Amino acid sequence: MPLLTITPPMPGAERRFQPFVDFVQAQGWDTEFVQIDWSGSQPSFGRRDVIDQVGPQTIGKIVMGFSLGALYSHLGALESKHLILGSISPFFAEDDDEPMRWDISYREGNAAIPADVLVGGTEDEQMHRRAESVRDFYEQSTYTVVPQAEHELWHPNYLAAIGKALDRLPEINPGDGSSGPFANTVFDANDDTGPASGFFES
Repeated sequence: MPLLTITPPMPGAERRFQPFVDFVQAQGWDTEFVQIDWSGSQPSFGRRDVIDQVGPQTIGKIVMGFSLGALYSHLGALESKHLILGSISPFFAEDDDEPMRWDISYREGNAAIPADVLVGGTEDEQMHRRAESVRDFYEQSTYTVVPQAEHELWHPNYLAAIGKALDRLPEINPGDGSSGPFANTVFDANDDTGPASGFFES
């Protein structure tokens, strides 16, 4: 069974992510969480302690992060096999409209890792701008604008888009487990499913 390693965005995410874990496992995947020592105030602006804990636990793995978890994955999972980055938080050095942020460029990720980048269709312009820049940063990426979704991992359209990303991975990672190249692609995640009755928002 393939394994999806999830980078939590905040303390307590393992419990709050249980519906997402159930969804991923229903797609035929096993899951694990990156284990973080959440010392100090969160988010840990100005400190690398969370980011630096991600790397050793994600070497050679398929890694998914949502919101701050996507930021931590992008900057920390530098030796992962594949990244799924959902609604990445715009708290990089370049995001000068955010008074609280990290003094770390989004360009400090590893552009050679294949990545699926997603953003909710109704998220604000800043979120789309940062998602697009991260998409363009990666040499091999897909980009999905999830219709009708705000910053909501639990939205059914968002879950469907994550499911499609997982379904593509056997083609991206053939039987020998290596990461094969794929073109930068924009996916249309349109579906008419209504909003979720409950969702996680970080």
